[in-house]
Amino acid sequence: MLDGSGSRFPAVMRLKKRTDFLRVFRKGATWSGTCFSLHVLPRSEGPRLGIVISRKYGTAVERNRAKRRIREAFRRNAERLPRADILVRPSSACREATVEDIARLLVEGASRAIER
Repeated sequence: MLDGSGSRFPAVMRLKKRTDFLRVFRKGATWSGTCFSLHVLPRSEGPRLGIVISRKYGTAVERNRAKRRIREAFRRNAERLPRADILVRPSSACREATVEDIARLLVEGASRAIER
């Protein structure tokens, strides 16, 4: 992805169905940080990622750039994340964040949300 290693973000690590998104929103624990807020719902298999970003965030280019950074941070740190469905809702502060910053907040936030 961003590092040119050719690694992919596999389909088994993605939230795809509307029902999955709604279930995590309704039943999941929340955590808010400086860059984004998380909704986390534990599951038996490995972590899955969903991203919700509105048009208020910015142009399509800005929204897609934020999604790429979040997916890359998730992919690089999937083994450190809890087994859960994770929904990320980026805020405008996420525009300036690096992939490393996002990764650190993602691991910290998901772990704290699960502890609740």
